[in-house]
Amino acid sequence: MKRRRNGFYLIAFSVIIIIVLALLLYQSETALFPDKLGDMELKLHREGDIAIREIKGSHEAKDNVNPGEAHVARYRNSAGSRATVSLTVAETNQRAVETVENMNRGMGGMFSKPETLEINGSKIYYTEGGGEYHYYYPKGSFVVWIAISNPDRAYQSALMDESVKSIGG
Repeated sequence: MKRRRNGFYLIAFSVIIIIVLALLLYQSETALFPDKLGDMELKLHREGDIAIREIKGSHEAKDNVNPGEAHVARYRNSAGSRATVSLTVAETNQRAVETVENMNRGMGGMFSKPETLEINGSKIYYTEGGGEYHYYYPKGSFVVWIAISNPDRAYQSALMDESVKSIGG
């Protein structure tokens, strides 16, 4: 009888551990992007090879963009505002900072000269190009690029305030 009870406890404990691990894995995957960003809802999240190809495809060969891990999220609201968030993972926090600085130095062509902003204590770069408004910055080992369709600077500011806090955990 005692053996049967111990077996039951072992099985129950194993099931609990599996459930907890599954929840932690789910939270770690979804923690990169919130379900809502401002008044927009998350409509698409791509990761892995698909996201890497998408990010590489938005750069020229001379940019030497070759992320090992990447995510792309698309947000939209009913009024037609859109935001695309591209997130790549650098080897270290310092490498993320260097990557953003290299991006900043190489900015030109279809983009305006970048402006430096400070949002929630973070150094953020802002530029315009391709009919969108772009913000990019390092966050830990992440390199974050956000393209926003809405031209209203107050709207962008509120969205970026929330983005810096919530994207990337």
